[in-house]
Order: sequence, then structure tokens, then C-alpha cells
Amino acid sequence: MLRALQADINAWPQRVKAAGVTNAGGAAYVPQARNLEILRTPDDPEATYAYMQRAWQAPDADSGSTGWERVITQAGPELTWEWFMADPTKPYAELFVDLRERVQAALEAHPAYEIWVTKERERTTTEADDAARIQRMMDDMRSGKRSRPRI
Repeated sequence: MLRALQADINAWPQRVKAAGVTNAGGAAYVPQARNLEILRTPDDPEATYAYMQRAWQAPDADSGSTGWERVITQAGPELTWEWFMADPTKPYAELFVDLRERVQAALEAHPAYEIWVTKERERTTTEADDAARIQRMMDDMRSGKRSRPRI
């Protein structure tokens, strides 16, 4: 289980980059070990797990870690490293049973979460509107109300 957790942690910075998260200057944001302790033990799953436990047993853990504002706003809570603790579908989920609710509640309580939810709602609505518009155009073409485009 700890090896699966470590593999997810090690792959996490590239997932954040691939999601298109950017820094304040507009460049790709890639979490770095120099800024995040979670990334400082890439070959030591026990140390990574111990850090996660220690970090979330601290009284101020609910305020989140470095990058939450940026990552949650732009890509959602699933792209924070803390999500590995909150996701009950992970193969190592049983390691975090005692902290899962706290982590989920902290992610949802963060101001960036509401921004992300609003963006997702707007994106979903836009996609649905676009799909409906295309379907209407196809129906109109099939019925003869609209001519097919000439390319």
C-alpha cells in the first residue's frame, strides 16, 4: 500500500502540470520538493506516510498547504496531494480512515473550493448548451429546415 501511495505522490507534480495549473506569472505550476515537504522523500514510502499523518494531525492542518489556492481554483481538489488521503477509492485508502473526513471537510471549506465549483458548474452548463445547439442544428438539417454547410 505504501508503495502505491508513494507512486501517486511521485507522479502528482506532473499531474498538476498536465492539468494546466499556472503560477501567478502564467507559467506552468509544478510542485517542487524545495517548497513542499511531501515531495522530499521520493524513495521512502514510510517517511512520506509519516509526514502525511504528522501534517494532518497538526492543529492548523485545516487551513491547507502551499498551493491550495492555485491548484483547487484551477484544477479542483482532486489535484491536491491531500486528495490521496481523502479519496476512498485508492488502494491505500484504509491508511487514512481516521483523517479522511477532516481532509475532505478542509478541502471543501477552503475559499478556492467554491470558485472551482462555480467554474465547473459554468463549464458543464456551457458544454450542455453547446451539445444542445449542435443537436438542434443537426435536427434542422435532417428535417430540411437548414441547409448543410458548404465547405
